[in-house]
Amino acid sequence: MHVVIVGAGLVGAAAGLAAQQAGYRVTLLERNAAPTAKPADKAWDLRISSIHQRNVEWLQQLGAWHSLAPNKVRRYDALRVTTRDGLSVDFNAAEVNQSQLGVMAENDALVRAMWQQLQQLPNVSIRSETQVESYAIAQRKVYLSDGQQLNYDLLLGADGAGSAVAQAAQIGSRGWDYDMRCLLAIVKTEQPIPSATWEVFRECGPYALLPLDQHLACLIDYRSQQAWRSADALEVAKALETTFTPAIGTFELLRHGSFPLRRQRALHYVDAEAGLALVGDAAHSIHPLAGQGVNLGFADVRVIVEELAQKPLDKALRSYERRQMATNQQMMRAMDAIHYGFRSKHFAARAMVATGLAAVSKLTPLKRRIIKRAMGES
Repeated sequence: MHVVIVGAGLVGAAAGLAAQQAGYRVTLLERNAAPTAKPADKAWDLRISSIHQRNVEWLQQLGAWHSLAPNKVRRYDALRVTTRDGLSVDFNAAEVNQSQLGVMAENDALVRAMWQQLQQLPNVSIRSETQVESYAIAQRKVYLSDGQQLNYDLLLGADGAGSAVAQAAQIGSRGWDYDMRCLLAIVKTEQPIPSATWEVFRECGPYALLPLDQHLACLIDYRSQQAWRSADALEVAKALETTFTPAIGTFELLRHGSFPLRRQRALHYVDAEAGLALVGDAAHSIHPLAGQGVNLGFADVRVIVEELAQKPLDKALRSYERRQMATNQQMMRAMDAIHYGFRSKHFAARAMVATGLAAVSKLTPLKRRIIKRAMGES
């Protein structure tokens, strides 16, 4: 079977590795330059993913992990959540007899590692700076801007939100803007940063920390569109200092940037008759609160490869859609509940949150189950 994958970022590259490992012939099409075409930047990029332990182990099985730059990944073993009323709950890997919950990894470094692996594998063609001119969905053909055409058995759209593959298949989407921006900032601290991530909720939006190195962290601050869009560098630095200095001490702001928050989902994940499926952000864009975006995308790939190993193509695609659409929508609703519930002005909503967290902290079996879910276990 020939699998053509449009988009060779985190999810697309992982899909290429998984498909090749399953014995399929793979062609990846990426419109941007190859990440391996230039030396890696020594400094951390702003695009960072929290990858839970199950996906870490899966990426290790795919062979991508050994090429990952060790200075662009850091394990974390604990997670703390604090409500706007000051109630905190800690989740530790040790509570389920594990050494870590997952890792923080730079997106560019992980994509580079996966490309290095793909470029060494047989039955894999990876084409950078390649534009798709058009799709003949019914005929299972892709026409490239250089005049070439590709025939495929399975077309995977891993080309992100606003997917051209989805548009070609006439798969609609539904979503909305949260009217908020997420600011990311890489900072160098004087005090050492523990191997733990944490998030604090407040009325205007949560703020969080991702550990990157002993004296390096990514600070995350969610505020209204207007608050961050109009802020200059000095205003950003002052706002971050006010918010984070009480928790981590003094720090140096190295780089920062922000992006708007949007929730979007495809109305369908597949066209089974045409041998087409959407994965990752092409199928679902989720609120980044719990860092589940790329984890859901990797789960899409794991499930579709699992289904292909057990069923004919059309049935495998339908089963993939049934399983992942339900799972992903459940996660999206959970993120919405957290987004609105944890920052609510209303006493009833905040009381429910407090009651729930109190129960979690006291009921050990429930807490352990939540920790295992955070690690990617079902």
